[in-house]
Amino acid sequence: MPCPSQDTNSKNRSEPNTDPRDVVIRRISRELRNWPDIDFSQLRTDGLSPRDARLAKAIYAACLRRFLTLEHLLNTQLNRPIDQIEDKLQAALLVGACQILFFDHLPDHAVVDETVEWAGRYVRPKAKGLVNAVLRKIIGLRGELADPVSDAVDRLDDELPNGLPLGDGRWLELSGESPIPKDAVQRLSILTSHPTELIVRWLKCFEPGTVKELLLHNLVNAPTILVVEPGEISNNLLLHAHSDHPFAIWKGNHSELVEFLRENPTSRVQDPSSFAVCQSTAEMDLAGKTIIDACAGSGTKTHHLASIHPNARIIATDVNDGRREQLSERFTGGGCVQVIEPGGLVDFAGSAALVLLDVPCSNTGVLARRIEAKYRSNTAHLESITALQRQIIANTMNCRQDGGIILYSTCALEPIENGMQADWVCKWHDLKIISQKPSWPVGLPGGSPSAYSDGGYHAIIG
Repeated sequence: MPCPSQDTNSKNRSEPNTDPRDVVIRRISRELRNWPDIDFSQLRTDGLSPRDARLAKAIYAACLRRFLTLEHLLNTQLNRPIDQIEDKLQAALLVGACQILFFDHLPDHAVVDETVEWAGRYVRPKAKGLVNAVLRKIIGLRGELADPVSDAVDRLDDELPNGLPLGDGRWLELSGESPIPKDAVQRLSILTSHPTELIVRWLKCFEPGTVKELLLHNLVNAPTILVVEPGEISNNLLLHAHSDHPFAIWKGNHSELVEFLRENPTSRVQDPSSFAVCQSTAEMDLAGKTIIDACAGSGTKTHHLASIHPNARIIATDVNDGRREQLSERFTGGGCVQVIEPGGLVDFAGSAALVLLDVPCSNTGVLARRIEAKYRSNTAHLESITALQRQIIANTMNCRQDGGIILYSTCALEPIENGMQADWVCKWHDLKIISQKPSWPVGLPGGSPSAYSDGGYHAIIG
């Protein structure tokens, strides 16, 4: 057991944490206790300088994005599986190995020394020797960085791969005998850090080449994409053109983005695939009619609906108190949007010309952004989420007026959440699919952010 003076909890939490690696190791340690139900919410970096905050966030994201890769490589250098080691020591090894393998600008000696010292201080003194030995073996495992390749999908098929694909298109070569499994599914799992169960499911639904492109896509550091007014891009150096209109890539930091959105209330963070959902109603005449957004979240699609149908009455709600509070703040002052408690939907029975059901889903179309979602995307979770989707549909169907439209959407790729759910709605409610559109994620490692897009699905049912 660690001495009381060395325990993690002994750190004076009234003082801001000024060590970026300490911030990340502590957070990863907490997430390990809840694995795979991890929380990829904003990392607390209150006490860090802007530079150190950026480093901490980058390490945290990379450690979770490549978790299975890191776990496997560390297991090849340990005498027992890493998941049998206490959480704090696991976290230290994962964060240290992540920096060595995926942050080539950080000096190896600094990474090793700081991780060793952390383990000695907050785990126990004898842990220093283990951390030092293992991380130096990881350094020995790392080879040269290869330039971006055009045959990344083909390289995933190599039965004896001796390198790791990186999010920027390069490959990290590995030294010596390849530690990557020869089994095809296990190989894909370790190279791209996706659970084998998820890969097997996708291979049953999609072509193998498509699956490999998706696995690589999810290694990309997804850009922040905004919907902006025409001409705004040329007036702001922090905006770069996207290949699709009316989108732009944001190049500034988070605080600058908050300020930009405050000064430009018609702009919003929204990906092309998400934009396409509400945009599919643009030709509908909904002036003077009621629209219900039953799963509004923080209000991105609510905002979009209000911009398309400013003369409609939009009723928005969400079952999550925190998201509903954000929703209320976003639409303070009213306009055409009214935010209500979920139970208030009973007052709108038979009143809506359009019901938007942007339902909770597996998030498999946005795994480049929702890094944590892939680790819990198992059969049990999928069964649970599809049952929830059907319950939401059943609970809100009575809001639709005669002849009204259901706009059903997800940010998932699974047929069972998309087309099969739309078919279920039609079967049990005597409706028809008017149109439907699956969107496949776009963008591979090394590609231009201006071509990036998330994946998802939407259907107009009436």
